[in-house]
Amino acid sequence: MPKRSITDPEIGLIKAMLARNMKNKDIQFYFNRQERAVNSGRITQIRDNTYGPEVPVASEQKLDLFLSTFKPAAIGAVFKSPGPPAQETAEERARALFELRGRSGWYLKTHESELTECKEGFCLKPENRFADPLRSIAGLANNRGGFVFFGVKELPDGSLQVVGLRDETFSLTDPADLNRCLAGSMSPVPIFSMFSLDFDGLKVGVINVDKHDLPPIVAIKNVNNEFKEGAIYFRYVGETRAIKPGELQQIIAYREQRAITEFSNRISRVAMGAAATLDLDTGKVEGRVGSFMIGEELLPKIQFIREGQFTEKVGSPTLRLIGDVEVGSGKGTVVRDNVTSDAVIRNFLNNVEVSEPRQYFLHAAHSSREWQPIWYYLRQAGLSAEDGLELMRKEEASHRSHRDGVIARLAGKKSAYNVNQGKPKQLVSAFARGEIDSPVDISSAHKIALAVQGISDEQKDVHLFESLLLKCYDLSVGDTSQHRNLRSAVFRAACRVDEILHGNK
Repeated sequence: MPKRSITDPEIGLIKAMLARNMKNKDIQFYFNRQERAVNSGRITQIRDNTYGPEVPVASEQKLDLFLSTFKPAAIGAVFKSPGPPAQETAEERARALFELRGRSGWYLKTHESELTECKEGFCLKPENRFADPLRSIAGLANNRGGFVFFGVKELPDGSLQVVGLRDETFSLTDPADLNRCLAGSMSPVPIFSMFSLDFDGLKVGVINVDKHDLPPIVAIKNVNNEFKEGAIYFRYVGETRAIKPGELQQIIAYREQRAITEFSNRISRVAMGAAATLDLDTGKVEGRVGSFMIGEELLPKIQFIREGQFTEKVGSPTLRLIGDVEVGSGKGTVVRDNVTSDAVIRNFLNNVEVSEPRQYFLHAAHSSREWQPIWYYLRQAGLSAEDGLELMRKEEASHRSHRDGVIARLAGKKSAYNVNQGKPKQLVSAFARGEIDSPVDISSAHKIALAVQGISDEQKDVHLFESLLLKCYDLSVGDTSQHRNLRSAVFRAACRVDEILHGNK
């Protein structure tokens, strides 16, 4: 093998930097020397495992130590700056795309590209008026990310002129509202930010969409004729459309390569002693510093769901340790029950006592559903509202807006109480008189669920609504818009029952 100009320890550090999504030009700064230049192509080869594939990734501790103690060469340095060049902000990158053309005003410098799309107006509600931007956001996230501009008009000659937004709707829109809209329309949810640009008094609203880390993003419901359930949208030059086979194949290849890279990194950590392996046949957990055994009676019950901390579970099975176990400084992995939204609502409506109520409570921070029963599980865990607030605030949420909603409910600032007009309101009056009829079809079940959302704190025999909502929920099995709307209504209705029966008085 020819001698490499970059040493193995340096290759390991470069791999660790790439794992942190550092850019090639920033990595070059740390390894360029006057007598040895490290070009971007070499870093790309390291990324693709064609240069130094056998070298393991440097540990996080080694990389942190390297970065904190790094000093540029006193003489002959390739870069004059004392550190990596400052990155442009999203606002700076967005503004740089516009130019002033004399008295005619501000314009987008080019036509719409695979990174930009322009809309003249902005309207988030009702949802059907936001169908086209939904498609644009999904398409950008599935490609390289980019900007959706609001307040930019396409003129007959094809140029894109800044005309400004007519009102303050965009600037007054809470990003949490947009996030809820995206969460209900596509999965996984894109990462975005919102801000406004001022061009001589004309306001342009901007939604900056990041390239999603694990595409594709898929539409999960129909919104008008522009956003179709099951479709994968992709941003091409000048248009957003259903993805073509070539681009879809690239996404699949990217996912496969990412999975291989993650597996290789884990194997490298095992080889370096930073992680251990579990043999599910024998129950032996083995690492470089020691090993222990998991009892045969516990092996079938183990489920590794997500990372976290080990917690003591009263009455739960115990790990049987054989031999010496040495204490390490690494992070553990939690063994948790598999909590789903279906399990949360069914166990609540059936009054089931679950073995790990804390996890059912915390599931509300990770579910794509905004409304989940929480008080029932909080009481089962023997926790107060203050305890729940502390737990929820510390939880690394998959859906931050949903976690914040739970916090507001625990603090008494938000309620599932909601009076729906028409037939549901009439049913509320019937409920107060003790007239409670079972649902016969999806339509009647939907009206009942909407009505239960509006029952008062003085409603008698509230426990009767648990079995009533369970019947409604059983009718929601299916994947039409009617079924999905019914499920959403039942979840919020269950939360109303939950706060009356188990919430803080």
